[in-house]
Amino acid sequence: MLRRENFVKSRMGWNLLCCLSIFVAIVVTGCGKDKEREELSVVHSFKADTLQVQMTELPRLRIFPGKVRSKVQVTLAAKMPGYVKKVPVQIGDLVKKGQLLVLVDDTDVRARIKALYEQKGAAAAELNAIEAKYEYAKINFERFNRLFKEESATKDELDRARTQFLALKNQTGAIKAKIKAIEAQIKEAQNQLAYLQIKAPIDGWISDRRVDPGTYVNPGIPLIKLDGKDAGFWFEASVDDILINNIRPGENVTISVPALDLVTEAKVVHAQRSSQPDTHTFTLLVDLDSLNLKSGLFGRVFVGIGKTMAIVLPEKVVVRRAGINGVYVVDENKMVHWRIVRLGKMWLKTAKGFLPILQDVATTKEQAEKYVTILSGLSAGEQIVASNLSQAREGGRLE
Repeated sequence: MLRRENFVKSRMGWNLLCCLSIFVAIVVTGCGKDKEREELSVVHSFKADTLQVQMTELPRLRIFPGKVRSKVQVTLAAKMPGYVKKVPVQIGDLVKKGQLLVLVDDTDVRARIKALYEQKGAAAAELNAIEAKYEYAKINFERFNRLFKEESATKDELDRARTQFLALKNQTGAIKAKIKAIEAQIKEAQNQLAYLQIKAPIDGWISDRRVDPGTYVNPGIPLIKLDGKDAGFWFEASVDDILINNIRPGENVTISVPALDLVTEAKVVHAQRSSQPDTHTFTLLVDLDSLNLKSGLFGRVFVGIGKTMAIVLPEKVVVRRAGINGVYVVDENKMVHWRIVRLGKMWLKTAKGFLPILQDVATTKEQAEKYVTILSGLSAGEQIVASNLSQAREGGRLE
């Protein structure tokens, strides 16, 4: 009996403990839900600028690669065959008019000039000796001629004097002619010596060098290219011939030179009217006179082919979540909602208008803001959050 009474009392204690535990759990849960309801009832509000979505006119463009080149380009070639002895310039060097650019080995020509001068010296010495005899023969002939007239000399003596005089006269003339021929050969060799020294015809920059010391060159082979220093520059590009009527001399086009972080408008000075049949393109020259450039720089020309309307927004207002793009839209009650959008082409807003952003298009401080085309997800007239995006959230309210 005693054991049964103890068992009953123990069971009643356990039941009482369970009931108390359940009651405490219900009370705690109720308090948590009340606190959560209180937190949800407080709407997050923040301050930010808004931007009204609107349609924007964008250019339809074709982009063609090209390069900067000097308006004056001089190609210098070898005039005499031989081995190159010296090339004292490198690509990019600024050279003065008359400066040595390439020296072809002139050993043989100088040896020939030396030998010719020696021949001329020997001929001159021979001429001096002959002229002395010639002067004596001339005086002797004149004396016998006078004596013959006075009948004091025979005709045979006169003939011998005349023969000696004429022989020495002819010999003197032959030596003088030989000296003139040697002088002509010396002059020719000296000209050849000048041909072996290729010098700059103008002040300019070395834009190409195709020869090194030790190379054997033949006449007519281009060795050095020189760009005129103060000649100015053109931008040259090959454009599809279907666009030949879209570009006329005097019109402006946009030029981008990535290496100089440059985007500028420049005037078309030449549009080749005849197409190149192998590439179906025509050559376009754009004047870049006022810019400090270097020949050979890569660039692009943007050719307009029309206009189109689209929604474009500053790239900074687009929020990315787990690889999904969206913007915060503000409704008529100033409630904020995150909306998914589909993005299109990126644009650079410059002083010259919108340009499509390529990998190396210039983005200087003067061309600060990037824009992106919105293909879907927004309509014109809607308001979006444009600043303080770190505070924006779904369900928030704009103050």
